[in-house]
Amino acid sequence: MNFILVIIDSLRKDHVGAYGNPWIKTPNLDHFARESVRFDRAYPEVMPTLPFRNSLLTGKRVFPFKRWKPHVASWPVIQIQGSGKDWNVPGWAGLDRDDTPMAEYFVDRGYRTALVTDVFHQFYPGMNFNRGFQSWDWIRGQEWDCWQTGRLTREPPDSRDFFTDKVDPKNPKYWEISRYLLNTERREFEEDYFSPQVFRSATKWLESNAKAEKFFLMVDCFDPHEPWDAPHYYRDLYYPGYQGKEIIMPIYSDDASGYLNKNELRRMRANYAAEVTMVDHWFGFFMNKVRLTGLDKNSVIVVISDHGHQLGERNFTGKLPWGIMPCLTDLVLFIHHPRGVGAGKSVSALVQNHDIFPTVSHLLGEKIPEETEGQDIWPLVERKKQKVRSHVTSIFKDYVWVRDDHFAMQMKSDKSEIELYDLKKDPQCLRDISKGKGDVIKRMQDLIRKDAGGEVPVLNAPFKFFEKKK
Repeated sequence: MNFILVIIDSLRKDHVGAYGNPWIKTPNLDHFARESVRFDRAYPEVMPTLPFRNSLLTGKRVFPFKRWKPHVASWPVIQIQGSGKDWNVPGWAGLDRDDTPMAEYFVDRGYRTALVTDVFHQFYPGMNFNRGFQSWDWIRGQEWDCWQTGRLTREPPDSRDFFTDKVDPKNPKYWEISRYLLNTERREFEEDYFSPQVFRSATKWLESNAKAEKFFLMVDCFDPHEPWDAPHYYRDLYYPGYQGKEIIMPIYSDDASGYLNKNELRRMRANYAAEVTMVDHWFGFFMNKVRLTGLDKNSVIVVISDHGHQLGERNFTGKLPWGIMPCLTDLVLFIHHPRGVGAGKSVSALVQNHDIFPTVSHLLGEKIPEETEGQDIWPLVERKKQKVRSHVTSIFKDYVWVRDDHFAMQMKSDKSEIELYDLKKDPQCLRDISKGKGDVIKRMQDLIRKDAGGEVPVLNAPFKFFEKKK
């Protein structure tokens, strides 16, 4: 039996039709959901991009960053993003050399392993996320990937075309856009965009390796991460006739209305939705080849997102750690069984990304690695268990988050900036009710300490990339 893992970065659960969105166009993800088990309450045990993949691939908790130490940064982090000599986003590091990631575990058991990705952070100096893969294809050029350094003949678009006049040109996002425009200057057709490149490459790998005795293929798609510059026919699905600045790159700010008017915010949301639909289209291209080769009949297939994105909720845009809301935390998670077990079912129990490794190991008939800390969640599908945990915890930079069936709470690692939300009355976490709720706060803090094995380390990790104005 084979294992295909598809990671879709920054995909909001509420922007997938299978999760109830009536207007988004995601027919291929919706089709896959009908063939799979849909998990309705899946959450990251850590955020963002690299810490999430670390726990996903090892099955071990990265929360609460007790093993993390800042590592020496390379260009452009020091010069452009002003973080100092250390890359100081907690958890942003390579795989620990003492851990055994999925690819190493499966290759030792005779699986052919391959990685196709455009997530350039995995190849940043000092990272090692290709461990255990016998082949890997790194699609170059996403976001500020340090790829191209000079132009051929074309004059570049002006970075100012993508920001409103209220954005300071010294904001690092200006530099990111300039890098992105340089990397993509030779793009001509939709097939040249990043998600098409990723899924086309993965499809070619399937064509060459479909008859392998058993394989593990990981397809890691950075889109719909910003910039959101899908071809115009995708954007026009959601906001036709727009005239104004093309907002394809959000500022990471808790003051969205300070740099976007309502019309610009609407266009930014439309551009995100357009990127989602383009990703869905090419995911469908990939899945058509999976079905054509019959691999859906002998493969466990997992589709998961790593986190969402703030698109104006509570006036936040970006992925700000002091705004841990469902738009950021709620994951897409589908698991397809080759014999159709559980197809079309949904599971409402609380699950997390580090549960995937032990669950897939069980489904493949392999021994669950002893060092994994996640839970085998397949008994939830078989109705042998009602739940595997009563609460979930997560951490993003220096902000800790916990939720159970009734409440969600976030706080800074030093226990300041506490916010509490009643999920039964306010499922989108828009109204803080922490005042006068000391007993609930204490109970939620006890859950955090339980999962952390004691107090959460107090993290001091300033990062100029984030704009905190409130």
